[in-house]
This record gives sequence, structure tokens and C-alpha cells, in this order.
Amino acid sequence: MDSLITSSDVLLTWMVVVCMTAFAIWAEQKTKIGGFIGSSIIAIFGAMILCNIHLIPVKSSVYSGIGNIVLPLSIPLMLFKCDIKRIIRDSGRLFVLYHIAAVGTLIGSFICGMIFAGRDGLAGVAAMTTGGYVGGTVNIVAMGKVFNMEAGYINAVAVGANLLLGLVMLVLGIGGNFGFIRRNMRHPYIDEYEAGADNTKSLAEQYWKPKNITLLTIALCLATTFVIIGISQVICNAVNKTDAHFIIKQLFGSIYLVMTLVTAILATLFPNYFSKLEGAEELGNIMILAWFTTLGCAATLDDVLSAGYVLVFMAIVCVVNVVFSIAAGKVVNASYEEMATASCATVGGPTTAAALAINKGWSALIVPGVLVGLYGYIIGNYFGVVVGNFFR
Repeated sequence: MDSLITSSDVLLTWMVVVCMTAFAIWAEQKTKIGGFIGSSIIAIFGAMILCNIHLIPVKSSVYSGIGNIVLPLSIPLMLFKCDIKRIIRDSGRLFVLYHIAAVGTLIGSFICGMIFAGRDGLAGVAAMTTGGYVGGTVNIVAMGKVFNMEAGYINAVAVGANLLLGLVMLVLGIGGNFGFIRRNMRHPYIDEYEAGADNTKSLAEQYWKPKNITLLTIALCLATTFVIIGISQVICNAVNKTDAHFIIKQLFGSIYLVMTLVTAILATLFPNYFSKLEGAEELGNIMILAWFTTLGCAATLDDVLSAGYVLVFMAIVCVVNVVFSIAAGKVVNASYEEMATASCATVGGPTTAAALAINKGWSALIVPGVLVGLYGYIIGNYFGVVVGNFFR
């Protein structure tokens, strides 16, 4: 059955994608249910509904344009504040605890890799899951491209990751109320909840607070991310023309990995310049959500379920991550709140870690959670490459 808006209606398709992106942001900030499930899930499933009622097409040049241009541009924008020196200096204990949670993802990925040995696309699924659950869902598409995964697998992992992310946030959020946790782990931030969030605003609205954004900063944000993308493309082209080992080409011949590395190096070398580029994270988040919207158009629920073992693979990794993080946190005498934030940063990235900390009133963990989440954007892809090649 043809959709009301056909694939040839480019401007109308753009209209729907941008409006759905804006609706997802509004719903996350202004409604309780939206704040609970998150803008990415709203964008994905909102687009799925529009496709299933045949309002918009399943395939369009708009979707491929966003995936090929808008998505790559968004990633450097999300990393402009990723000064490695500042992350190590200011994130404190959480920097160490973050690595413990990342080990939980690695353990889960290796367990699942052995359980599902021989399945189609295992290397790519393992890479995407590892990259996504060490550095957040932003890394999933990068790993999918590096391992030449079909769009169906990338869509299934991305949709599944966002579904599971909501469950992980729910479990970690209520975990501090469990008697077992109260008896066996320190929980100082819960005990001092009176220093918590402003309950008159949603957690998303508090995180995306107004900033000193000007026409010049927006222009510089866009110009800088285009420069980084251009430099990265030149590096990738040069590397891919050589006879280097395929792993070298994976690491330095994929624009998604190279632009992450280039952005991190520049943000660390020139922190004053990048710290003044207000609006970069907002622009990057809008672009990412636009991509999630197109993902919902291309990935029906049937597509996700037809991927078979993918959702089970990811669910097991999530469970292992959370359980290992809490158990290891007990061993190293970390508080429950610290380990929950570290685990959330690995599974969802900086905004998710901040959302959890704001929502639960753990105000002292908001900035460290964002910093280690940004750090995860960088290292997650490289963990994914290692695990993916192990199961090749």
C-alpha cells in the first residue's frame, strides 16, 4: 500500500522527520511519560507508527541523506567538550568505576559470543553491542559501518539498545530502594536526597537548560564539525589506498572512528576554543534524534524481531553489565549511586547518566557522569573493534 506522502515528496518527508524530532524533544521535557522513556524511543516508535499508518514512506532519499550526512556531522558536535585531561581530572572516582562497568559489558559480550557462536552477523552484532554498551548508543552505527553490517541488523541493534536502555534506567533508578542494596552497599547520595533535583522541572528540561548561544557560536559549531569530517575523510581515503592490515584499515579507514579520534585530540589540545562553542551538544542531539526518526521509518517491529538472537544477545549483555557493576562496586567499596551512574554511562552515554543522576537527586554525580559518558564515546568503538574481530 502506498503512503500518503510518497518517497518522491522530499520536502514533505523532511517536514515529518523534523516535526517528529521536535515532538520527541518536547515530549521528553514536558511530559512525565516522555521523560521516563526518553526522546530517542519516542522518535523511533513515533516514526514506526507513521509508517504503519502509511503516512510516510518506508524508504526515501531523505533517510539516506540523514544517515550519510547529518549523522556523521552530529558525532563531533557531541564531543566538543571531550577534553581528556579534564575528564580524568574532574570525574574522580567515577572515571575508575566507569572502566569497571565497561569490563562488565566485555564479559557479557564474550559470554554471548560463545553462546551464539556460528550465528549470522555475530561479529558485527558483538561489535555493535560492545561499542554501544561501552560508549552509548551513538557508537552502534559506527560499528555497523566498520563491520559492513546490513541495515536490518544495524536498525535492530539500535532499536533494541534504546528499548533496553529504558529498562536499565528503570532498574538502576529503583535499585537503591531494594533492601539488599540498602543493607550491603553504601548509599550516601540517597541518604542526602534533600540536595536533589528541582522537582518543578523534568530531568530532561533541567539538563538542556538555556545557554549563551549566539549566531556566531552556531556558525562556528557547524564549520568546525564540517572541517573535522573533511579531515577525517582525507585520512580515511589515504589509509584505505594502502596495503595496511585490515585491522589498521578498520581503525583508521572508517570515518566514524577517525572523526571521533580527531575530535578528541583537538578538544584536548584546544580546550578553550571548543569550550566556547555553546550549542554544539544541542545541534548534535537534534541531528542524532533526526537519525533515530529515520531509523523508526526503516525498522519495523517485525524487522527487529526477525533479527532473532540480537535482542537476546543485547539483553544478556545489559544484565551482565549491571550485575557485574554492582557486585564489583561492593568489592571496591563504591557507593550504589556511583556504580549505577557508571553503568548507566556505559549503556546510554553522557545524557543518560546525567538524566539518571538528576532524576534521583544525585547532584554531585551529574558532571562526572557526563564526563565519563563523553569518554565512552571515544573508547567504545575501539572496544567494539576488538570484540568484533575476536568473533570473526
